[in-house]
Amino acid sequence: PTAYGTAENAFSLPQNAIVIGGDLTVVTAWNGTTNTLSLGDLGSATRYLNAVDLKTVARTALTITGYKHTVAEFLRALLAQTGTATAGVARLRVSYVVQGRILSNQG
Repeated sequence: PTAYGTAENAFSLPQNAIVIGGDLTVVTAWNGTTNTLSLGDLGSATRYLNAVDLKTVARTALTITGYKHTVAEFLRALLAQTGTATAGVARLRVSYVVQGRILSNQG
């Protein structure tokens, strides 16, 4: 995401995808007053992450729900902040399977 306060497309999932793992790793801590990231989809803005603190270098596992994305869609990330951050780097990793598909890769 490049804007604060607006959910933006972060990761594309194919039809029938089920997220089975993943994490958000803060590599360089944000330096604003408060900085958080939520990750979800159009149905639930916080399905996988809910306001994870970006001010601490750490790894946060995604919340695994078993939800099947019945249509192709994007996972959406929402960055929220107060104060102006001038530093901060995070890496998002998402693992998923596609129900009904025998072999698949994306990349």
